[in-house]
Amino acid sequence: MRVIRSARSLSLYATLLVIAVIFFASAHANQDAATDGFILFSTDRDSADSDNPISEEIYVMLPDGTHPTRITDNAVNDKAPVWSHSKKIIAFHSGQNGRPEIFLMNLDGTERRLLASLGQAGAQFPSFSHNGNELCFNSQTTPREIYVVDVHGTGLTNLTNHPGDDLRCDWSPKGKIVFTSNRDGNPEIYVMNADGSDPVRLTDSARADTNADWSPKGDRIAFESNRDGNAEIYVMNADGSEPQRLTTFPGQDTKPTWSPTGDRIAFHRQIDGHLQVYTMNADGSGDTPITFTATPQFSGFPSWGKWSAQQP
Repeated sequence: MRVIRSARSLSLYATLLVIAVIFFASAHANQDAATDGFILFSTDRDSADSDNPISEEIYVMLPDGTHPTRITDNAVNDKAPVWSHSKKIIAFHSGQNGRPEIFLMNLDGTERRLLASLGQAGAQFPSFSHNGNELCFNSQTTPREIYVVDVHGTGLTNLTNHPGDDLRCDWSPKGKIVFTSNRDGNPEIYVMNADGSDPVRLTDSARADTNADWSPKGDRIAFESNRDGNAEIYVMNADGSEPQRLTTFPGQDTKPTWSPTGDRIAFHRQIDGHLQVYTMNADGSGDTPITFTATPQFSGFPSWGKWSAQQP
C-alpha cells in the first residue's frame, strides 16, 4: 500500500472521526432518527487540483452532507464503497493493480488490503453479508457473474455461472441475495439463496430494472428503473409486489441505498451531466441535495452505514 498522507494527518483524521461519531450518536441518542450513521460516496472533486485528474476517491460524510472527509488518497480510482454491518470495515473496488479488484480497509482508510481478484475479468461492486463474514460482487467483463468470498479472501465461488449478464448484488438481512440479470431478455431484478440456488425473478417490465438494495428489515427493496421513461427510484415488497415510483425528476435518479432505520433513502442524481448525492424520505418526499460538487466533477455511489443502527 502506498501511503501518501502523513502519520500526523492520519491521526488527526481518526481523531476527528471519533469526535464526529460521539457527537452525532449523542445528539440522536433518544430519537428514532433516520439520520443515524454516515454516508460513504465516491467523488473526483479533488481532481482539478490534483496531479492525477482522473482519480476518484472515497469520502465519508454525515447524512446531511456536512463534514465530508476524504478517506482514500491514491493515483488510481477507488470506487463504490460499502459498509460492513458488524465488522466496521469498508469494501470497495479499486484499479490500483491495473484492473478493478475488491479491497477492504478500516473506517479511517488504514490497513488497505486486497480481498479478491478475478484477473483480467475484473471485480466490482461488493456487498457484505449481514453478519459481515462474506461479500458478494460481480465480475467486470461480460457476461458478468456474481461471486462470493469470505472476509479473509478464501472460499471464492461463482454463484450464478449463467450465460446471461448477472451483476450488482446486495445481501439481505435474511440471507438472500438480490441481483440484476438479463438472462430472460432485458435487465430485471432477481433474488437467490446465498449459495446461488433457486433464483427467482422479482420484476417484469419492458425496460431495465437494476441496482436493487434491501431495506434494513429485509421487507422492501429499493431499485432503479426506466420503465416510465428515464431512470427513477422505485421501491417494492421483498417478493416483487406493489412496485411504487418514488422520484419524478426529468434527469436520472439511480443507485439507491437505505438509511439504517429505513426511514430515508440516499441516491445519486444526474445534474447538468454530472452526479450529486441526494436523500429523501422513504415515500419519495423531501428530496434534498447533500453534495454540491462543482462541474465537471461528480459525487455519487452513496452507501449509508447500517452498522450504526439496531439490528432488526
